[in-house]
Amino acid sequence: MRRLCFTVDLDRDVNDAVIGKAAAISMDRGQGTEPRFSSSEKGAGIIMDLMDDLGMRCTFFAEARTLRKTGVGRTISKHEVGLHGLDHEDFTGARTKVMLGHGEMREITERAMVMIRDDVGRSPRGFRSPYMDPNEEMLDFLHEYGIVYDSSRYEYVSRNTDVRRSEAYGLMEVPVPKAEDASGKTITSYLWPMHEGKRGYRDFVDLGNRIYEGTYVVCTHSWHMAETRGGGVMDAQEIRENYDRVRSVLSDLIDCGYVPQTCEEAVRGTLSRA
Repeated sequence: MRRLCFTVDLDRDVNDAVIGKAAAISMDRGQGTEPRFSSSEKGAGIIMDLMDDLGMRCTFFAEARTLRKTGVGRTISKHEVGLHGLDHEDFTGARTKVMLGHGEMREITERAMVMIRDDVGRSPRGFRSPYMDPNEEMLDFLHEYGIVYDSSRYEYVSRNTDVRRSEAYGLMEVPVPKAEDASGKTITSYLWPMHEGKRGYRDFVDLGNRIYEGTYVVCTHSWHMAETRGGGVMDAQEIRENYDRVRSVLSDLIDCGYVPQTCEEAVRGTLSRA
């Protein structure tokens, strides 16, 4: 069986890290770097339309502050909603040079879990670290808060790329595929190069077709459905074209035999076969 998990990082608009501050900022568009949420809110609505169009469910990894600010919790609650930090924190300190302590990471986790539960109506079961850069100490305690899987690591694609158990943290792992394309350049299943006009949609279909059995996790950001880092806020035509490209990735993969599932469904299926 080939499973297709479409995942959406519900982030503040065009997020970025800054030295000296653990929480993420938004790219300065002439009004400063305070977090913005309008493109993320709009993008979440576009994703919902796309999922209804294709008759599938996806997994949102929600930055809790963005979830609260956009007010989309009840709207997206028919899909899976996982944890993506409180304020898109740099949990390793690699980008910000801010080293969060064990207690601080627990406090952030607890506050984010409560906000997601209040806004969505249930607690998250999955986690994706901001910047795809997980803190090992944090992974070690997430199961205490009801998290059962992590999707914060890239893994080179193989014929049998799939969900698996991590012996180190007591979590299931849902890896994000990467590979080298025909020119030797690295490609991951994050769609941002397509949104930014640097790759075509077929690149991501071809990446999925390297998996003969297993789970293909395709990723995007909510804001990337309505704004690009290089071009700014999209107009109506740009949004439509962007929508069509994402739809083409997903529909072509479904036509290739992929069955859409949320990450939690893929994890449950793996556990039931164990």
